[in-house]
Amino acid sequence: MDPIALDLDVMAAYLLTQAAENPQRRASQRIDLGYQQLRMTAIGFDTGGELPEHTNPGEAMLQVLRGRIRLSDATRTIEVAAGTVARIPDGVHSVEALEPSVMLLTALPLPGRNDH
Repeated sequence: MDPIALDLDVMAAYLLTQAAENPQRRASQRIDLGYQQLRMTAIGFDTGGELPEHTNPGEAMLQVLRGRIRLSDATRTIEVAAGTVARIPDGVHSVEALEPSVMLLTALPLPGRNDH
């Protein structure tokens, strides 16, 4: 049976613990709700943890579940706080945690684009 629900609070607490223990100051968990194309990944960060510059593989957004992150691309930088959703820039971008944070990344890969 495919899972149809996931407790985000439990997952967020787990990822924050894992990120605090990881030298890279981040931890991730793929979320499998049975979709064929849509990809969801939860990423926990300790303060200063980051996803260095990388390219968006398609249409993507992030939702901050806990904490506050900085999302940057070549033309702008925005801070995204818990309870906020943001579109991932189409080009090269990076993410940095300004405090212990958890974000949910939802992406629909498009043909011909590189993967995260």
